[in-house]
Amino acid sequence: MKKLKVWGPIVGILACIVGAYLYLSENRGLELNLKKNDPVAAKEAQTKIDKSFETPVSSDVTEEYETMKDGELIQEVHDMTHQKVEADKKWGSSEITADKVQTLYNVIKNKDFQNGSTKDMLLAILEPWIRKDFSNVVSAHNRIWSYQNGNIGKATRLLTPQEELEYIEDQFR
Repeated sequence: MKKLKVWGPIVGILACIVGAYLYLSENRGLELNLKKNDPVAAKEAQTKIDKSFETPVSSDVTEEYETMKDGELIQEVHDMTHQKVEADKKWGSSEITADKVQTLYNVIKNKDFQNGSTKDMLLAILEPWIRKDFSNVVSAHNRIWSYQNGNIGKATRLLTPQEELEYIEDQFR
């Protein structure tokens, strides 16, 4: 009987903690869903993303592009797409910034690739990004993903500005 007297309150406390966690998790999900549909929150998130895009990058990062092999440059662009797309799995990430996009574009343009169509693919992906046009990012991700014989992690859609900002904060801040 003494064991029941001790365990009864402990089980009750644990049940309360689990219940509170589930309640708060459910409400947090609801809160996030409401924010995803909030045009004001979307505009605020996009402003932060635009500011992030303009953040200067260390010359060490951009100089590294000069020494990358073809496959590494392909992977860098692929990793950048992860910032903007929804996919079941994402391996690798690289923040998209104006400096990085412009430097990558210039390096790829001036580099001799073993396969000329690879060079053309990467330049076609990056060229709109220089103008902050990321409307091709889902198809860009999937084109590279297919090129790399991907079978898990196909991009399904663009992230909302709020989702992208959350990704940036989780991965790069």
